[in-house]
Amino acid sequence: MAHTIIKSLKCALLAGASVVATGAWAQEAPAAPESTEVEAITVVGSQIKGAKIDTALPVSVVGEDDIVATGAVSGDELFRSIPQAGDVQFQEARTTGNLNDARGDVASLNLRSLGTGNTLTLLNGRRAVMHPGTQTENFVPVQTPNTNALPVAGIKRVEVLRDGAAAIYGTDAVAGVVNNVLDTRFQGLRMEAQLGGSEGTGYREGSFNVKAGRRFGDDTRVTFFGSYTGRSRMNASERDYAASEDHRWQIEGTPWAGNTTFDSRSTSSPWGAFTVIGAPGVVRQNGTALTASGLFHIEPTSNVGTGIPACASGAFGAGGDLCIKSGSITGANTRNLRYDENPDRTLKGGVERANLFATVEHQLTDEIEFFGEAGYYHALFTGSREQSAPVSSAPISIPANSYWNPFGPTMLNGAVNPNRLPGLTNVPTAGLAMNITNYRPVDTGPRTYTVTDDSIRLLGGLRGEWNGFDWESAVVYSKARTKDMTHNAISNTLFQAALSRTDATAYNPFNGGSQGNYSLGDGTRNSQATIDSFLINVYRISETSLAMIDFKVSKADLFELPAGPVGLAAGVEWRRETYDDDRDSRLDGTIKYTNKVTGITYDSDVLGASQSPDVSADRDISSAYVELAVPVIGPEMRIPFVEEVNIQLAARDEYYSDFGNVLKPKFAVLWKVGRGLSLRGSVSQSFRAPNLPQFYSDGTTVSNSRTDYAACRINGTTCTSTSTLEVRSGNQNLKPEEADNASVGVVFQPDFIPPEAGRVTFTMDFWSIREKNVIGILGANNQIAYDYLLRLNGSSNPQVVRDNTTPGIVGPILYVDDVYQNLQPRMVRGIDFSLDYDLKTDSWGDFGVKLNVAKLLQFDQAPSPIEQTLIDAIKGGKLPGLTVASAGNQIQLDGFPEFRGTASFSWRKDGWGAGVFVNHVGRVFDTSPAQVDGKYFPVEAWTTVNLYGQYAFKDGMMDGSTIRLGVRNIEDKDPPVTSSNFGYNGALHSSTGRYWYASFSKRF
Repeated sequence: MAHTIIKSLKCALLAGASVVATGAWAQEAPAAPESTEVEAITVVGSQIKGAKIDTALPVSVVGEDDIVATGAVSGDELFRSIPQAGDVQFQEARTTGNLNDARGDVASLNLRSLGTGNTLTLLNGRRAVMHPGTQTENFVPVQTPNTNALPVAGIKRVEVLRDGAAAIYGTDAVAGVVNNVLDTRFQGLRMEAQLGGSEGTGYREGSFNVKAGRRFGDDTRVTFFGSYTGRSRMNASERDYAASEDHRWQIEGTPWAGNTTFDSRSTSSPWGAFTVIGAPGVVRQNGTALTASGLFHIEPTSNVGTGIPACASGAFGAGGDLCIKSGSITGANTRNLRYDENPDRTLKGGVERANLFATVEHQLTDEIEFFGEAGYYHALFTGSREQSAPVSSAPISIPANSYWNPFGPTMLNGAVNPNRLPGLTNVPTAGLAMNITNYRPVDTGPRTYTVTDDSIRLLGGLRGEWNGFDWESAVVYSKARTKDMTHNAISNTLFQAALSRTDATAYNPFNGGSQGNYSLGDGTRNSQATIDSFLINVYRISETSLAMIDFKVSKADLFELPAGPVGLAAGVEWRRETYDDDRDSRLDGTIKYTNKVTGITYDSDVLGASQSPDVSADRDISSAYVELAVPVIGPEMRIPFVEEVNIQLAARDEYYSDFGNVLKPKFAVLWKVGRGLSLRGSVSQSFRAPNLPQFYSDGTTVSNSRTDYAACRINGTTCTSTSTLEVRSGNQNLKPEEADNASVGVVFQPDFIPPEAGRVTFTMDFWSIREKNVIGILGANNQIAYDYLLRLNGSSNPQVVRDNTTPGIVGPILYVDDVYQNLQPRMVRGIDFSLDYDLKTDSWGDFGVKLNVAKLLQFDQAPSPIEQTLIDAIKGGKLPGLTVASAGNQIQLDGFPEFRGTASFSWRKDGWGAGVFVNHVGRVFDTSPAQVDGKYFPVEAWTTVNLYGQYAFKDGMMDGSTIRLGVRNIEDKDPPVTSSNFGYNGALHSSTGRYWYASFSKRF
């Protein structure tokens, strides 16, 4: 079905272009050259057309030449080239979450790194719909518009307002606004094809773009943009640094050499670990202990060496090459038995993406114009990842009479049990049941998944002029749908049924893995018929919608002051947002799993997945705003060092159906000193309501590896990470996040430089954002650490729920209860620098240089009272080895580099052209590995260079054609190493490597 849609969209792409273009080239006259009509530009930041205050606003503009220099094919690649865009959390290098993540052809925006969801994204000045997929960021669910759904082929410029714009566009514009402006004045027809690929891999990418525009008489203008992109997969095995989860070889020679945090291989492997149920004592074979606290694991007899204990049991298995040892494979001497998941994973998934967008403008009367937009986006994404493993939230038990149970009954099916180990004690004749503690059914093969994304956007409106006022009104409807389908998943019920069979068709989890490389694959597969009996498909279907109607008026000269005319803009807006998340019946509790051994029923029937209830929510928002542009001092006043002073006053009132009313103001000032020097500043307030999942979700249960310091240190056992359940739930008592924004800056466009020396623009802006009521959770690590601290003082943390059936010891954790809550204030400050230089010469051509640098000065998250208590205890030596990394100064920690910057150079001369684009991401520190000498592991700065060259033909058969050759990351730099599964931070860095591309375009 998805392939049929893609094929249809390819046809629609060509058909749309031909419909728009029909007639333009059917005349006898020669074809008109490609052109773009001159339009009055209203840059994001003010709703007043022609207002002088626009230069008071810190706006970065990424134009068509800049987009070409980046070599971007997708919205993700485009926005990663903007230093202020922050880290990209919705990206493919994430390996957590599975169906709980927003997988597929999706990428996010995160201005100022304030967090996904704090940036307002506009398309032609109006809101874009949220992507249906959600995922956790700082432990809470977040949403984002999908930048890959933007019609990049039709974008004329991207405007990034690096300032709080709540009073102008919406109170949720905390970090700023990104407005994607389409080329709606384009005339002609342009087609472009591009092919590219990553060097040293099988990753290939091709795209075809169409841009067409035509006027029909004097009254109607139509434009069409279409694009199709297809790319192949890149497997993790194609990159040395990502081929294995064991990255210790990459840190040799550093103080962290040998640190096991860089070895992410899983303890859930084919070398299973099991815990017997109801044994009267330690299980022994011929007097040798096989279990410790009921726990044992399977191991190859060939696993011998210094420090590796000898087999406890005699050899068994089809090849006599397996044995049993007590305990699990969580220790250092069994690390080589852990499963390496990366060979099963795709580093980049396969994508087929189509984007169609059309605009129309029609003059109804001399005063009224109709305008409209229609857009459709479709993407099919394919990927793979490792098979799942059982989680403690839905344990899998193996009955005593299971055919392959080594502790099974003495007699089975009327004969001597061939699989019960000989010489057992403390195993009754009826055998012993057991729970799977750690095991991964690798012989099923990896899970594959397909994600289908669709979205539509329809807009219709009227605009005109009345009594000197420009007015505009529009209705927008946009809807997005994501279907995430996991193939080759496992049903808990069916898997237990296969394990429970009493003949040789039973699934055998005791046959170990590969006898060659213990961490890879399984050389002793079960029969395919047995495997097929428990494989299922699992889906998640999510939808979001945005319905909006607005009306706004603007007048640049409402009345006159001595310094000039006062401008006014005002408007009202109503919008409705919906969110629906439909989980598979085996995940939402409809189809449950009942453990046939224990009789306990669980709400999830998917192996490795906790129960996730369906969510359906909506809200209505009504708003009104007013904006004034007031000239205070004009040039004719002839005041020394004051050429002009203009101020912007704005306020916006919004009413949320689930929160109530909020009013937020803004004040901005522009002081033109003279000779091209201007000073600017602003103060404003913003407000962001909890997103719909944060507010309405009944709760999601996740399982993560945590260290229970209370249990291990108080009980005196070895401290290891174990799978721990965390219940995270919405909170309808949440308060909205609020922020105070301020900025002050300088703009210098020297007028004393002669035109032949070029045009220079320099800007520097200092900004600060103080947030309060930031939504988050305390986090399981902090909850568990707090429980440990309280137990040292004779009490406990009620949020850490334990099994306290055994007196005198700290019982195991059943789950950690974490509710979304409003945390302490956060203060973020920084400086932005930009330099723009253009030089036009007759002999050497035209040159352009751009520099854009973002520097973080402060990113402080005030600790909550509990976090502060933990910090004080750590400083006092009460909690040795523990850290609280989520509070305090976050600069250079994980996704918060202190510096980010880009530089570009372009040249054009007589059809020839060339460009260079440099992208720099500053150094950060990985907080996951333990500190050495009080320092976190350094993740080095990363600088990549892109080059391209082109030639535009101007006569003959090739007239109107352009050939471009380019390369991204010309030095083929690998991303710097981190302790993550793939060995790098995908939110900041890329695995694409050196990427060559060639494109051919033709205008008609």
